[in-house]
Amino acid sequence: MSISRVAVVGAGILGVAAAREVTMRFPDAEVTVFDKAETVAAHQSGHTSGIVDSGLDQKPGSAEAKLTRRGLQLLIPYMAQAGVPYRECAQLLIAQNTDEAERLEEIFARAKDNEVPGARLLERHEIGAVEPAVRGVLGLFSPHAAIADFAALTTALASDVRAAGGTFRFTTEVTSFDTMSNEVRLRGRQVPADDSSSGHGAAAEDSGDDRSDGTAEGRGGPGEGTAGHDERGEGAAGDRDDRDEQVRDRPRTYRGEEGRDPVIGIGDELRDRFGQQDWFKQAESTIGEWTQKLSDSWSRRDDSRYGPLADGRQNDGPERKGSDRTGSDRDTVAEEVLGTFDIVIVCAGLQADRLATAAGLDAEPRIVPFTSDYYRIPATDTEVVRGIIGSVPDPQAPFTETSIVRGLDDGLILGPNTFVALGRETYDRHGFDLADIGSTARSKGFWKFAAQTAKTAARGVRPLVSKTAFVDGIRRFVPELDPNTVAPGPRGVRAQAMTADGELIDELTMTRRGRLTAVRSVPKSAATSALAIAETIVDRAFENTTR
Repeated sequence: MSISRVAVVGAGILGVAAAREVTMRFPDAEVTVFDKAETVAAHQSGHTSGIVDSGLDQKPGSAEAKLTRRGLQLLIPYMAQAGVPYRECAQLLIAQNTDEAERLEEIFARAKDNEVPGARLLERHEIGAVEPAVRGVLGLFSPHAAIADFAALTTALASDVRAAGGTFRFTTEVTSFDTMSNEVRLRGRQVPADDSSSGHGAAAEDSGDDRSDGTAEGRGGPGEGTAGHDERGEGAAGDRDDRDEQVRDRPRTYRGEEGRDPVIGIGDELRDRFGQQDWFKQAESTIGEWTQKLSDSWSRRDDSRYGPLADGRQNDGPERKGSDRTGSDRDTVAEEVLGTFDIVIVCAGLQADRLATAAGLDAEPRIVPFTSDYYRIPATDTEVVRGIIGSVPDPQAPFTETSIVRGLDDGLILGPNTFVALGRETYDRHGFDLADIGSTARSKGFWKFAAQTAKTAARGVRPLVSKTAFVDGIRRFVPELDPNTVAPGPRGVRAQAMTADGELIDELTMTRRGRLTAVRSVPKSAATSALAIAETIVDRAFENTTR
């Protein structure tokens, strides 16, 4: 059977890069990219700190290290050719004590094995020659580290897809899949104008005008998008019974499926598990406010709207985003067949586990969203930092890494301040999504992760409730930073995959069912490695197919 119709679900940097890779390899194929947002890079890809990962801390010889090296080989020439904003500015990791210095030496050994160009250790007296305002006992210097505009990169890749004849269908939510022997049928619905995940605009099929111009509000913020991993294939023999429970003749809509029950007891559950911990006591008032919001929202629910549907599925009601939002037009929009395709590639990021389940794939690994808040200092106050200053990664304390980045506009970006998100696509600081909170609260892996990291959680929770504490932590590296110039910056949500045992996954993982290939997780260097990852995705998607 010839392959002429290809669909990509997800218009983030990886989805668009994969679509471009298909057009380059198979110029006669009709490529369609679906996304429920209005633009490309509406979520993780458009909310990054812009750091181009040079591979300092990656395990030598690992798949991630190879993807990063290949990704840089492809990325830098492409950005130069396409005019994507990019600046080489150097990176300096700073150790503040003996323990951090030992870890920094281990990272340096990895950097040498990974052949990171120019990487070297700097003693205390040498640090000032590179960054005069920085203080520390040992530094790891990477002179060719850089920053880039990954939203603009995604826009450039989308332009290539269009130039090759590809089509983008925005504000179109893919909800389920019918996988057959040699093709896949996509089902979905148009997202109402006020319910688009990008927050604005009417549903539209791309007609050649570049609406995905990277100007969506809130761009330029936190962390490279990641999703976790677990190579379970199309259902390993040992997992067959669990998988069979999730495979349905008619896959259910993924949205809200995990949020059927009111999440009233989340505060009590947290209190039971961590009530004696200092970090919990500091954050208890905030947790109480969250719980009250959830209780109030569920108490206002009209139960008559949430009964079983005629086909036996549960009507989960509208998605809630925001403390006072109780309704939506989403459920009034009928599901329709979006098309039938020879190959379907799903790069859904924050919704990766839900769409995988809708396709009849294993529900593990689960996505747990983490919010990353950043702060800004205007360009007029940035002469104290020249490039990228970062803390030393600690494997025992994930999500505690922070950095100071001199951005492309010469302002400083400080962060991230990372904590468990109240919604996978919630950027409003007072917003939340009940289905997403319920998904996290019912995840066994999340609670195991929380128990394993409880001792280090204090580092994350106190800064969450105190901007002053967070900025004080940053000023350990650069005491000259004036806290009075620090203002709230952008916010992003990071998709982190977890196993049922609470292990974080940071590798590229894909699962496949027939002609459908789903990306389940990507490394944290995904934006840097996007073009290399796209090659791997397309290799997998077209395995054992003929044209």
